[in-house]
Amino acid sequence: MLDILRVEAAKAAERIRKADSVHIFTHYDADGISSGAILATAVSRLEKQFHVTFFKGLNTVPDTEADLIILSDMGSGYPDIVSQIEKDVVIVDHHTPVGRIEKENVVHVNPHLAGLDGTYELCASGAAFVVADCLGNNDDLSAVAMVGMLGDKQKMVGGNAEIVRRGVESGYIEIKKGLNLHSGKLREVLTLSTEPFLDFYGKEDELEEFLSKLGFTGEEEMDELEEEEIRKLANAIVLRLLKQGAYEGVIEEFIGRRFLLKNELIENAVTYTDVVNACGRAAACSVGFAICVKDDSYLEKGYRIWKKFQIELLEEVARRREEVKEGECIRYIVMENAPSTGPVATILSRYIFSDKPFIAINIKNESAKVSSRANPRIRVDLGEAMRVAAEKVGGRGGGHSVAAGAMIPSEKVEEFVKEVDRICCAMLNSSWS
Repeated sequence: MLDILRVEAAKAAERIRKADSVHIFTHYDADGISSGAILATAVSRLEKQFHVTFFKGLNTVPDTEADLIILSDMGSGYPDIVSQIEKDVVIVDHHTPVGRIEKENVVHVNPHLAGLDGTYELCASGAAFVVADCLGNNDDLSAVAMVGMLGDKQKMVGGNAEIVRRGVESGYIEIKKGLNLHSGKLREVLTLSTEPFLDFYGKEDELEEFLSKLGFTGEEEMDELEEEEIRKLANAIVLRLLKQGAYEGVIEEFIGRRFLLKNELIENAVTYTDVVNACGRAAACSVGFAICVKDDSYLEKGYRIWKKFQIELLEEVARRREEVKEGECIRYIVMENAPSTGPVATILSRYIFSDKPFIAINIKNESAKVSSRANPRIRVDLGEAMRVAAEKVGGRGGGHSVAAGAMIPSEKVEEFVKEVDRICCAMLNSSWS
């Protein structure tokens, strides 16, 4: 499954071996942080110098004294910026490649270029693991790659399945029957859960009724539930999600099996992923990175960041769901100086408004950040919609078919929304698939 990708990954590994120092520029979300950590760990095991910088978006690449630049979880959609880099470049990405890179000596490791779907079958951390695998015995990094898979809502198929299988065979990943939810007391797990989003935060009486009907007190440890208790809880959660209007595809993501990472600071894969993601979203990427490279001195801080982030996100969703507006073929929300954009868009689109493409726009000063979400049953390509609509208003956009983003001038928000709506209507009314 990964043989074709390994050809390019081997070239990347050769570039890394030849370099005395490496500068890794990576994205700030869970996939970016974990892929950066995988590459940094593999490089450090070769006893080479490295530096890691986290970006929210690839607008430019600053000067660096390193011999080699690695762009992780970014680069494939920015050929003009990559073409301007003077030093040797390795791209380790899973976003849809756009345009042509007018630069020699670029190694481009991307599942889309190897017959794999980067949206579902392999993320940046998975691609980074393939590169690390070409550099030496790095089987333990398969567990870190799971952070990117779960963080980017990927499926355990294709390249992802192969990497997980490697992790299981080498003893670094364990798969058990159960619910892929956080560890902890049942009441807190259900209250703070955002994947799946159960809408219990601030609804204590509703939660107590839910627990009472199932025969729970809420003080039970999630990891200690019996098989019959897990079955009852799973059925009740599914019914609640369907009543909320959730996309039914989310059910398979948390029912049936749990992933345990045997050699990591956080064993529960869901908790590990959410802590790293929260650190990135809270501008504490270095904390998430430290956890990924097993520096336990940052673990307590990571947990604190995660819990604060979860509560703020749940409160933000409660406020914003009433502000959602209807277009002809999309739903959208326009916010100002909101603490987060992507996570709000993800929850609202997956669990409450799952029947149309969802666009979240966050205006900050002169620019507006856009996060768009859909699901496989909605026949649109949001990556293309973001790219075309953003370019029309003087911005820039792109991404995956079901998750994409853009940066646009704040005064162009209304025009942008109309253009996205027009494009999505055209896609939905055509034979696009």
